[in-house]
Amino acid sequence: MIQNKNSGDRSRKSGANGFTLIETIITLVVLSIAAIGVLSVFTTGMKGSANPLILNQAVSLAQEKMDIIIGDRQNPARGYAWIAAADYNTNALKYMPENPVPGFANFNRSVTIFCVDPGTLNTNNGQPFPCVSSGYAHITLTVTNAAINSVSVDTIVTNY
Repeated sequence: MIQNKNSGDRSRKSGANGFTLIETIITLVVLSIAAIGVLSVFTTGMKGSANPLILNQAVSLAQEKMDIIIGDRQNPARGYAWIAAADYNTNALKYMPENPVPGFANFNRSVTIFCVDPGTLNTNNGQPFPCVSSGYAHITLTVTNAAINSVSVDTIVTNY
């Protein structure tokens, strides 16, 4: 009977290739621990990030009110007069800070308008409305929500 010398037990051969069961299990355990560490960083980051739907709603609410303010600037019923912060913070004109925004119970909205000079468009020059001498007003509209803190929309208008 002829026997094949290569068909014997692999453990008897010196320099046998491959991994043992113990080595494979240890490798899997080490890789699992590393994966858990990496994934926990992503999970924490996801919990801390703003909800995109809420953020999008806040931006839309801010842009909506800004469009109303800019549109009022061209309103013939106002005589094409300057917009002023008082116009958006009184009950008579229904532009008070909205706490909450109608139809959006978790959102609040407020308007800030101040006169600025052409060289310093972010600095209040203390001029009363209308901004006749400088001709520029800075409008900031802020929408707040507990989940995202606040979103602000800024613009500069001029008395053209």
